[in-house]
Amino acid sequence: GSHALPRREFCPRSGDARLAEAGRPAMAALRAPPRQPCVGGLLAGQPASAQQPLPRPSSLVHGPALSQGSVGPGLGSSGLAAAVAAAAAAAATAGARLRHGRGRAGAGGVAVAVAGAQCLQSARRLPARLAAVQAEALPAVENLPWPAEVSGYACLPVTVHIPALGPITALVVDERRGAEEVEEGVPDWVPQSWLSPVVGDSSVQDIYGAIGVWPAAFAAANALYEWRAAALSAAGKTGSWRCVEIGCGAGFPSLVAAKLGATVLAVDTEALPLALLSASFDTQRASGLFPEGASLETFCGDAAEAPLQLEGCDIVVVSDLLYSVELGRSLGQRLGQAARRGVHVLLTDGGRSGRLAFLEAFSEALGSEARYESLQVPDWAPQTKDFFDGLETSAVSVLKYTARDLVAA
Repeated sequence: GSHALPRREFCPRSGDARLAEAGRPAMAALRAPPRQPCVGGLLAGQPASAQQPLPRPSSLVHGPALSQGSVGPGLGSSGLAAAVAAAAAAAATAGARLRHGRGRAGAGGVAVAVAGAQCLQSARRLPARLAAVQAEALPAVENLPWPAEVSGYACLPVTVHIPALGPITALVVDERRGAEEVEEGVPDWVPQSWLSPVVGDSSVQDIYGAIGVWPAAFAAANALYEWRAAALSAAGKTGSWRCVEIGCGAGFPSLVAAKLGATVLAVDTEALPLALLSASFDTQRASGLFPEGASLETFCGDAAEAPLQLEGCDIVVVSDLLYSVELGRSLGQRLGQAARRGVHVLLTDGGRSGRLAFLEAFSEALGSEARYESLQVPDWAPQTKDFFDGLETSAVSVLKYTARDLVAA
């Protein structure tokens, strides 16, 4: 196909100068060796019938055996806390008996004190042992049956190990295949990373959602996890919940929501990233990495035409989408109305040209002032480069607001 490079007619970064793209950085950082998993955490919504019992990590802990990826029916964080508290109480009681007995506790009192101290010491070692046991039970991500191609494109799994959540994998187009198929007539000075197989495909108008996971998406996924943790802590509910991601691209936040047991609707204007997202979800769901209660629907088209059903939604996620003033204004108005009805809006932005228009429209529709704050890209993100200009992105903007005078849906 043609090797003509796409040119954006909008400014990806704020300012008046327009960026004529001369290629994209290589995606080697995305293929860096993954970090070791640390599983556990907020894997809510997985029914007990779908969980596989694991061996108890310690004979000191009584009750149900551990369940894969569960903190509810199994030991989990709450059970671990209870075990540590019980051990601490046993040690404290034994110590008090010795102190009050002034050395006259006898062999029985000494035995109680020693047993209590040993119990506390073992309980404090449980987190590492729990992580080791659960990590062994999970299937090796690299051994999953990842598809070699999606929609005719060679694809590449991008696996991220999120602390307390475990491995999550997005599928992206494997640009290395394009670099290997250099046609005649291409100048020697052209970087191989420019020869993406997606470039020149007239059926793909916007290639950027299919070539990788952006820093703002990693930040949004981390914020989504924290929001869900806070919601569980405040309400104490582990039932079903619904997440909508607009302009999802590779859909990393959608995959995090699915891992947390959500019903997810992912929306994008391009069919290719949606196909990659669906293939990634299906592979991880079939391998038991996602709970049975998780589901994914996709919609290809403009968000204004999508059946978002925001009235029944818990959270809307948008990451790095505000590429034009018009888009920012229309999206801000719709999401501002949703926020006023009680839907949580999570938006991250990489400094795009529609950010101010979005903020004004959102604040007006919400009926109260909204603002942007800096949000660090999480340390676990495997790459932090902006695919437009290749610059390192250590932080993005996140939307902050307070919903007042909520109206009924």
